[in-house]
Amino acid sequence: MPLSKPLAAFVLAIILPLCSMAQQFPSKPVRIIVPYAVGGVGDYLARVVGDALSKKWSQPVIIENKVGAAGNIGTDLAARAPADGYTILYVASQHAAAPALFKNPGFALSDFSAITITSQTRMGLIVNSQFKANTVSELVSFAKANPGKVNAGTVGPSSIQNTWLVTFEQATATKMLPVPYKGSGAAHPDLLAGQIDLMFDAASIVMPHIKAGKLKLLAMGGSGRSPFTPNTPTLEELGYPVGKSMVSWNAFLVPNKTPASLVARLHQDITQVLLDTEVRAKFEKVGVEMVASSSAEADALIISEGLRLARFYREIGVLPE
Repeated sequence: MPLSKPLAAFVLAIILPLCSMAQQFPSKPVRIIVPYAVGGVGDYLARVVGDALSKKWSQPVIIENKVGAAGNIGTDLAARAPADGYTILYVASQHAAAPALFKNPGFALSDFSAITITSQTRMGLIVNSQFKANTVSELVSFAKANPGKVNAGTVGPSSIQNTWLVTFEQATATKMLPVPYKGSGAAHPDLLAGQIDLMFDAASIVMPHIKAGKLKLLAMGGSGRSPFTPNTPTLEELGYPVGKSMVSWNAFLVPNKTPASLVARLHQDITQVLLDTEVRAKFEKVGVEMVASSSAEADALIISEGLRLARFYREIGVLPE
């Protein structure tokens, strides 16, 4: 049914300014809030994209590292920012777990609209070179025969590394001894020295040690073999379907009241940048696989991961802090 003239005029009065806003964007500097420390992989990726966007837009793109409370401080700041496209948030997969791990993280997943999932990093099951197991089946057999005696590095009970460890324990009916560290980087010296036996972590970070024979990569997370480790099987293909979820991803988000036209413009520009050969090469340099999803796919993934992780933490008895 055609719109009446007054109603049509009203609709146009709303839509036309939004379209114009998207066409003129950006007319001033854009900031990308990264709720993690300078020097990490997420910070590096945000800066790579930010530099490329600055050139594309002929506007400064400022990276602001707002660290604290497991990423909640920066995320809360972004949730409260004006929904005008000039504040973008860059998050890692732990973002989806925050509402399940904290009583008051300061935000809800629904406070944001996703622009795109930029990339994914598969987690590797990494063991010390002197550890007796050379395959996942050997590891499982050893862990079953020695409950609580296999030391596994984590980044605390609510960390994504511990989530993957517990998931693996449940799938294999094993029990290991979690050893918490302040960060995965802090665990690597002990893993190399044999003070801990294994760790679920990004294989790309310790690949030089794997190639040197100081560490062993038994399996990878995700579906289908990683292009960076084509000779290493996935946990899924070894008979452990839970391995499919052992992937860390990064995403660009904006406050949820950002006009759809602006979200579409941001998606168009960011995905164009992501598909640039030079940008892709910089991602691959640190072992990160490009994704460049649609906004709808990104929103669906974040919500589904939030529900899955909330259910998982309830099942294992991890209470919100």
